[in-house]
Amino acid sequence: MRAALIACLFLLAWPALAGAEISDPRLIDGPSAEVVGVEDTAMAEDGSGGVVYLHTVGGRKHVFAVPFRGGAWGAPQRIDVGQDFDSSWARIGAGDKGRLIVTWVQEFGVGSDRMFSATLDPGADSFQAPIPIDFNVGEATASYPDLAMNPGGQAYLTYVVVTNVSPTNPPGYVGASIRVARYSNRLWSVLGNPVNRNPAAPLRQATEANGPRIGVDVQGNAVVAWQEPDDEFVDRIWARRLFGATQGIPLLVSPSSWEGAPLRGPADAFALDVAGFGQAAVALRQQPSQGSKLTAPRIFVNEMPDAFGKGADAFKGARLIDGGALPALGLPSVGAEPNGGFVAGFASGFDTALASGDIELVKPLERLDEGGSAVAGEPLVDLAETGASVAVWKELRGSGLVGVQERRSDGVIDPAGLSAPGGGSIEGLRLGGSGLGDAIVAWTQGSGANTQVAAAVVDAPPDPFFVQVPEGWKRQPAVPVHWAAAVNAIGSVTYSVSIDDEPFGKPTRRLFAKLLSRRIGDGRHRIQVFAIDSAGQETGSHSAIVKVDRKPPKVKVKRQGRRLVVSVSDGSRRETAGIKGSAVKIRFGDGDGKKKGGGGTVISRASRKKGAKKPVVKTMRHTYSSPGSYTLTVRAKDRAGNVTEVERKVHVG
Repeated sequence: MRAALIACLFLLAWPALAGAEISDPRLIDGPSAEVVGVEDTAMAEDGSGGVVYLHTVGGRKHVFAVPFRGGAWGAPQRIDVGQDFDSSWARIGAGDKGRLIVTWVQEFGVGSDRMFSATLDPGADSFQAPIPIDFNVGEATASYPDLAMNPGGQAYLTYVVVTNVSPTNPPGYVGASIRVARYSNRLWSVLGNPVNRNPAAPLRQATEANGPRIGVDVQGNAVVAWQEPDDEFVDRIWARRLFGATQGIPLLVSPSSWEGAPLRGPADAFALDVAGFGQAAVALRQQPSQGSKLTAPRIFVNEMPDAFGKGADAFKGARLIDGGALPALGLPSVGAEPNGGFVAGFASGFDTALASGDIELVKPLERLDEGGSAVAGEPLVDLAETGASVAVWKELRGSGLVGVQERRSDGVIDPAGLSAPGGGSIEGLRLGGSGLGDAIVAWTQGSGANTQVAAAVVDAPPDPFFVQVPEGWKRQPAVPVHWAAAVNAIGSVTYSVSIDDEPFGKPTRRLFAKLLSRRIGDGRHRIQVFAIDSAGQETGSHSAIVKVDRKPPKVKVKRQGRRLVVSVSDGSRRETAGIKGSAVKIRFGDGDGKKKGGGGTVISRASRKKGAKKPVVKTMRHTYSSPGSYTLTVRAKDRAGNVTEVERKVHVG
């Protein structure tokens, strides 16, 4: 397998290339035997976010969070304040302006544990007191919650509530419901009905591989996915859209057949991501079955258009993305972007692979790791609308290592290998992406008295952006140039204008500049603006052409006996605006000798060729009928609006 995989993939080396800023690891807590480990991490589009983890206090496990705002880490804060029993299943969501929400389960009694939440509001320094979400989530041994928050602060939480562990259930199955709670306007509300299709049917015991997943879009709607047997009692992956508190219909995500044959093997692991206005991608591991066309476990991806797109009420169809039957396939991870692009990571044995594509195409598989690890990578991925992405995975080469690959929107890759100061094996690796190519990476490293919680930040450069310049040739003293704001998560952005690859003026935070034509000269000029973030990373805009012509047309007069030849020129083609033919007027002064530009003859025909730089000359000829003195007047205008007016005495013998 390894030889076949490497043949179509490229390997990464650890030295960093130009790309993103990947910070050194930050020790969040430890080393200490009281550290339990990382539970979750999240980052919002504005670069704020946080890490949530468990730490033992007085012999009980409690929830702690560390905010990340303004490019800096805060101090750890205990979240489950006033709660005396063990906490578990901590999750964190991030919204813009430093908003954080943390959820967890607090032990209450046999079969009656409770789900709580606490928020850190924009501008606040500490979390508010815990509030209840659900007063009874059963015995929380298999809750496997998933939390998602959008930039505006709307959030959804999905979790498993086990209701029946009777031995009458099929082996490996329990009576359970998949619940969803919605957070809006500082209040939580649990949806009235479970989201699973048939709450009376048993579900396979929840695990990290098959626990429910949820994602929220920019409007505050969501997509939830879960595992549930179909009518033939084969485990499939299902999903619903959630419009506020209203549930859409169950949608089948995993394939029930493949290449014309029934597929009765279970879909036993999956991941979900939601982007934009509800574009959803699910990556899943599908097991084979007797009589099917699949002979080994395979990784599929299935996508659903956004809520306003054609076919928004169904998934498009599962597609294989693993490049061939590979051994020991691990859990998949997936990232989606609003236009249908996806990335998916998964391990095959100790090899770590990355698949990518869009709603029509699956690209060849890539290799993330460089080999030599003694553990499965268990990769996690995040994808931006621009195509920028982050992937993280774990390795073990004597000591533990977190592999990080940041890929810019222009394809430049920045890899790194991270480790907490005390070393040790990696557990609990978590990735919280901004959706713009930035991310917080957190993990647990070491064991016993050396247990540490560490985190690092991937700071992507600003997104590409466009420059807008006036159309046509301009003659005014200052030519305005505007550009779109370069979206950037972490830190502020300044802009530097470049003219013909030379800097112009001082860096600015404004989104416009006035180019003084006396400083840049006449002709065509290539304009590009560079967005520079607080880490010094640059992203160049798409270039544009500014055309400046402040010189009026030139007039030449030549007399040959009684013949007068008048030539009007505006300079080299493509370097000037060019003569406006209808605006060339000549009076030869003999009454019937009036000529307009349309009556002239264009010479230098080579100037018509594409790319030619010879001047375009309009020549007008006139023969006087008798000798005398005449007044020649010429008025010419170019396409930039520059005007020439010439008056000359002509003596004809």
